[in-house]
Amino acid sequence: MKKIILLLLFGLLALSACGREMWLKGEVIGRETDENGNLSAIVTETETHGIVRFLIAEDTVVDQLNGEVTIEDFLENDAVYPVVSVYADANTKTFAPYEGEEGTLTYAAILIHLEGSYETSTTIPIDGTTLTVQENGNDKRYKLEDGTLLLTESASIDSALQNVELQPLYNTFELLEQAYAAYKETENPANFEPFSVSQTTYLTAANEKVQYCETEFRLYTGKGNTTSDSTGIAVDRDTKTIIPTAELFTCPEDEIGTRLLALADLSDAN
Repeated sequence: MKKIILLLLFGLLALSACGREMWLKGEVIGRETDENGNLSAIVTETETHGIVRFLIAEDTVVDQLNGEVTIEDFLENDAVYPVVSVYADANTKTFAPYEGEEGTLTYAAILIHLEGSYETSTTIPIDGTTLTVQENGNDKRYKLEDGTLLLTESASIDSALQNVELQPLYNTFELLEQAYAAYKETENPANFEPFSVSQTTYLTAANEKVQYCETEFRLYTGKGNTTSDSTGIAVDRDTKTIIPTAELFTCPEDEIGTRLLALADLSDAN
């Protein structure tokens, strides 16, 4: 088994080196089977590429990343529509019809992670309409009343920082307002690209008292537009509380800038 896993990892790395790989995440909305009843393709509503079909072959690897959906259920139960992360070969890109829509983006799936399913948690009002909020772990989806996906939101944090209360580097409500405004300005609503925001926090260094980490957010607003930002954070290792930056220095707060410039042998910040 270890040899198989290593071979798979080497294969994925080889694809990555050639620039052929792509990861897409979404909810399965359709299933296709061959003449023998075997699952041959899934159709997903992805977070960034709209409706995408993934072809499943004998060498496609399926694993259970988390959630209650088993591999057997996924492959054999036509009533199972989980959230999946799919590693696909970008060089296999084709277009095929789906439910009357011509030109549905299609890729050959290399690896499929099963990630459970979204559960509706609440609704929120915004700009005269109501959005449905669906959750799956740290992932959220915000949908209009007609089912249109407006925004996806995800968060990932290093296991060593699980008990740290981190604030997002963005305002979710403002992003929802922007996404809804963009949706209303789209001539053909079917062509609207959902906004997507994610925040990732990972450990960069640590000592016996302090853990240092970096948290980064990425925002996709459609049409290939992506922005990002990041900031460094210090965390008290015992209390798991964030330490104000000024407290990391031994000098008075109003002298920090001057001292840093002196250490860098600079006389002016410009």
